[in-house]
Amino acid sequence: MAYLSQVKSNGRQYIYLCMYVGSQEYSTRKERRVYSFGEARKALLRMKRWKRRFAEFPQELLDLGCGMRDLEQWIQTLETGITPKGRKFPVITQKRALF
Repeated sequence: MAYLSQVKSNGRQYIYLCMYVGSQEYSTRKERRVYSFGEARKALLRMKRWKRRFAEFPQELLDLGCGMRDLEQWIQTLETGITPKGRKFPVITQKRALF
C-alpha cells in the first residue's frame, strides 16, 4: 500500500511516496520512501501534467503498481489537504504573498 508523505526542510515542503515494508532486521522504520515528487507546488503541477498525458507517467511508479486511480487520489490529497482515509495532509501549494 503506497501513500503520500511530506517533509519540511529549509522552509520548503517536499512530497514523497512511501510504502509499508513491515519491520526489517536492524530497523525500527516500518515505511520506506520509494519515490520523490519534489517540492510540493512543483509536485502538484507535475502530477496534473501526468494526468493529462499519462504516457509521461514514470515507469518506476508503474513498476510499483501505481496507476491513474492512484494519481487522481494524490492530486486530490494535495489540493484538498485530506487523504482518502480522511486524515489531514496540510500542503502549501501556492506561494504566500508577502506584505
